[in-house]
Amino acid sequence: MTLTESPSLLVAGIGEMVLSSSADAHLVAYGLGSCIALAAWDPRTKVGGLAHFMLPNGPANNASPVKFIDTGLDTFLRALEARGAVVSRSTLKAAGAAAMLTVGGGLAIGKRNAESMEAALKERGLNLAAAALGGNAGRTVQLEVADGRFLIKSLSSVIQL
Repeated sequence: MTLTESPSLLVAGIGEMVLSSSADAHLVAYGLGSCIALAAWDPRTKVGGLAHFMLPNGPANNASPVKFIDTGLDTFLRALEARGAVVSRSTLKAAGAAAMLTVGGGLAIGKRNAESMEAALKERGLNLAAAALGGNAGRTVQLEVADGRFLIKSLSSVIQL
């Protein structure tokens, strides 16, 4: 199993989201460290989305609509619904939140991101079906829109959630 490179590769950079209902689309977020990628896939409508969140909170920013979990999660969920997904029946999976910048035990951005994401989803009555959060290694993730597979690649492996 490998991550796919194809013309239908849609990349979510930091603070960005990508959505598709095309069966040949591959939604990717590269180089997640303390950031979190949240994947959503509706099995009935086959609409998928991937958001690349950087920090737990901050001001709403139209240039980077999903940079912050607190202001960007609803933006992502509304965009999925606008594409025809029903969020309550969608499968949600997440990866990232690694401890990349632990200077003197300080910042812990990855941990704060994971806690913020889980709390924000819970507030909306949503849960993660699977997650690969924490650790200290970076990851790249890919959502296969055709079937909802969520692939996670780290330096040493590729796994599927």
